[in-house]
Amino acid sequence: MLLLYNKIMNSKILSTFGLDKNESAAYLALLEIGPASVLEVANKSCINRSMLYDIIDRLIVKGLVYKSIRGKKTRLVARNPEVLQKMLSDKMSAFNSILPRLKEVAEKGSHKPVMSFHEGLLGIKQAYLGAIHSKEKRLYAFVGVESLLSKTKILETFWDEEFKVERRKRNVFGQLLVPDNADGCAFQKKDNQNFRESRLVDTKKYNFPAEILMYDDIVAFVSYTQHEEYAMSIKSPAIAQTQKMIWRFMWEMCIV
Repeated sequence: MLLLYNKIMNSKILSTFGLDKNESAAYLALLEIGPASVLEVANKSCINRSMLYDIIDRLIVKGLVYKSIRGKKTRLVARNPEVLQKMLSDKMSAFNSILPRLKEVAEKGSHKPVMSFHEGLLGIKQAYLGAIHSKEKRLYAFVGVESLLSKTKILETFWDEEFKVERRKRNVFGQLLVPDNADGCAFQKKDNQNFRESRLVDTKKYNFPAEILMYDDIVAFVSYTQHEEYAMSIKSPAIAQTQKMIWRFMWEMCIV
């Protein structure tokens, strides 16, 4: 039973090198029994003999099997498994040769604006967790704390626990503008423990009804009110840069 399990597992591993189930079975059979006839390989691999000829031809083309002819006898021989290592190395070399071009193509595509919509509380959390991968290691936000906590404290718990933990792991620091009200002040008091810095803005003028979160080239809009529960993000260098300028202006002018 263990031997059968190992064969199945080895067969799955060999699929990584472009071998199908029958090719893997034939190659493993030859490795196990050594030089053999087509009939012996068929018996060992449980592959129909009429099918095996084509399978062996494919393994020969792939460089994993060769024929040894002595007199009138032809034996099939499996090449050393290190051939697989060379195959993988050759694939990596080929990939590395085209990688710069692939990066160029991806870079061109990255300049096209991308929009995504996340619905419900789970979607909002996904939008936040996306920010922990910030390449700049910095998050900027307008946070309407009072509005976002008006319906439930679930988000506050998420901020204080899961979101904070993941940001700390990646050293992603947050800088937030929050209204100068009871909820905003309570939020600010937790700054040190939550790996962030908050500044207070005049509640009468800027009691944000939603949140705007910015990082890298992404701007995420989060609304969690009585009638709305979603997050929408836009990936656009120009929009992100403009929004960060507005944020920076308020950051430098607001109440500490």
